[in-house]
Amino acid sequence: MFLFTDKSTKIKQRINNLISKTNKLKMKRLSLLILLKYISMIRKLAKEEYNNAADLSYQVCMECGISDFTQEGIETFKSFIYDASLMNELDLYGAFDNNLLIGVIGINRKRQHISLFFVQPKYHRQGIGKSLFNHMMNDCDFTKITVNSSTYGEAFYKHVGFKKVGEGAFNKGIMSIPMIKE
Repeated sequence: MFLFTDKSTKIKQRINNLISKTNKLKMKRLSLLILLKYISMIRKLAKEEYNNAADLSYQVCMECGISDFTQEGIETFKSFIYDASLMNELDLYGAFDNNLLIGVIGINRKRQHISLFFVQPKYHRQGIGKSLFNHMMNDCDFTKITVNSSTYGEAFYKHVGFKKVGEGAFNKGIMSIPMIKE
């Protein structure tokens, strides 16, 4: 009887281990599916969508980065994002949640420079900005890229490998920190 109990205990332990491993695999699979959902909702924007990207950029800027702008800076920023000829020089990529634009990155390919990068605040710290950045970098195949970061975005850019190449300064009313990723 004692041997039978010992064997059944070992069998129960093996079954529990298998269940535990199965649950871990299910959780990993679920995490991958969630990640794929975010990745699959990132795409290059059509020119017709640029106004939506400009609206999102302005909204997020006023909510999160307003401390980097003087009144002149706000006008400078608005005149840039709502100028079709300037925006058409950029390639814009968008992140979507059920067809709603929640993040945008705009790059000037010729200059290898990020001109816009905004994610709606309620989606911050969910990997969307990083996924958006990585998607753009994979699509563009840059060897280096620059940005004039806001003080609000500086930590993010450092997190994805950028380094400061100068001190922050106001230019046309907008505080920016020159950074590069090589």
